[in-house]
Amino acid sequence: MSVFTDIAILAAVISVFRILTFQRRGSRYRRGIALLAWLVSCAHVTVIVKLPTLDLPEPAAAGLALVLVTIAVLLLRAGGNLAHLFRWRH
Repeated sequence: MSVFTDIAILAAVISVFRILTFQRRGSRYRRGIALLAWLVSCAHVTVIVKLPTLDLPEPAAAGLALVLVTIAVLLLRAGGNLAHLFRWRH
C-alpha cells in the first residue's frame, strides 16, 4: 500500500465522518441533497473498504487521493452541508 492510498483512505474517513455528524439546525430538508449525501457516503465507504485490497498504479492512487482530499476539505469548509457545495455563487 502506498502513501497515496493511505491519504485517500484518511480523506474518505474524514468525509464520511463529517457527513454523518452534520446537523441541520433549522434549515429545510432537501430530499435530493439527502440522497446525494447518502450516495457520497456509500461511495466513500466503498473506497475505504476496497482500496486497501487493490493494487493501484502510483498515478491513479495520487489522482484518487487528490480528489478525495479536495472533497474532504470542501466538506469541512461547508460544515458537512453538501447543499453549500452545489450553490451557485455570482
